Amino acid sequence: MSTLIILLAAQPRLADSSAAGHGAPVEFDYVLSIDGQRVTDRGRAPASALPRAALVVAVLRPGDVAFQHVAIPKAPAARMRAALVGVMEEALLEDEDDVHLALAPDAKPGGEHWVAVVNKPWLRAQLDALEAGDVPLDRAVPSWWPDQGVAGHTFREGGPDDPAQLAWRDDAGVLCVPLASPVARALLTSLAEDTVVRWTATPDTALDASEFVGMPVATVTDEEQALRAARAGWNLLQFDLQPQRRGVKLARDLAVRFAFDPTWRVTRRGLLALVVVFLLGLNMRALQESHRIAQKKEALTAAVKEAFPNLKSLYDPAGQAQQQIDQLRAAAGRPGDGDIETLLQAAESAWPTGKSPIESLKFEPGRLTLPATGWTPQEIERFTTQLRAANVDVRSADAGKLQLSHRQPSAGASRK
Repeated sequence: MSTLIILLAAQPRLADSSAAGHGAPVEFDYVLSIDGQRVTDRGRAPASALPRAALVVAVLRPGDVAFQHVAIPKAPAARMRAALVGVMEEALLEDEDDVHLALAPDAKPGGEHWVAVVNKPWLRAQLDALEAGDVPLDRAVPSWWPDQGVAGHTFREGGPDDPAQLAWRDDAGVLCVPLASPVARALLTSLAEDTVVRWTATPDTALDASEFVGMPVATVTDEEQALRAARAGWNLLQFDLQPQRRGVKLARDLAVRFAFDPTWRVTRRGLLALVVVFLLGLNMRALQESHRIAQKKEALTAAVKEAFPNLKSLYDPAGQAQQQIDQLRAAAGRPGDGDIETLLQAAESAWPTGKSPIESLKFEPGRLTLPATGWTPQEIERFTTQLRAANVDVRSADAGKLQLSHRQPSAGASRK
């Protein structure tokens, strides 16, 4: 699945916050990956000129996200943020309106989990700048977060003249300090002798990191670190920063992941094979049904030709055969099912006891209309039921009249 990763520039620190404020940058560094695993392209562009991708993720610098380990309150989703603020009130150094909180991916109410803390005005400014360029984010993630084991990573927040920074994590949480600071040295000297630390560094700080640790360290570019962060389960866009139309986005993301994610490749192939087999079976069934109908039509045509050799052209075998039968019956003086004699006999057999004889009637080919003035609903129901057993349908007509007609055989019955 194609992924666009936007590397947000580090927010201004206290030393230069007055000059930079919370304004968003004019351009953004980005990484493009066609599969979410490897870097396909990288660059820097205004929001409106950023490449398009199925998934858009913003990655925050290590120093821009703090973490607190707290007991998650048992509160409904609509009140979870307010409950978190109440639990973390003493630990928050800023006004609650200036702080954005986000729960860890595995956080559950009642348990102790990590909560991410971000400067809200700064983060909102980044999101607004991206949305203004028609780049709505699917997720925002930290580039460094609490995880199992002890690890250190060195990097620079800005240009080559900026001092190297140390991103540190252990069981106590996450810390980001200058590599040359006493705090960084204290972190190193406080480790037990058997502690295993996973060290990484960006290429431009690898030498500094090696001198600090006393041995060579593995290099990881900012782009590779961003890809790793994008694959993690974190999402800082929660509560009031949650993207609009979340259900639509979630459905789209799931559909895109199913269509392009390599982990779903076997499932996609199996589903495609199932669809192909189903379509083949459906086509075979349709061919068999078409062949069966053609055979029945040929058999009917042959039977009509044999019974009525005088028919030269057969365009409607069943209808033409019925016409021939009706003509033969009329010639023999026998009434048909829709003739007036047959319908009158049926009406007489079911006529309600005590009702006067028919004073008027109306007959149209196949349809007889009789008056039912003064009949009770029970008498009409009984009359209808008895005639239904004789294959005669009864319908209520206008002005208290009943309309009788011979019931035509159903398609299923005619096929039998």
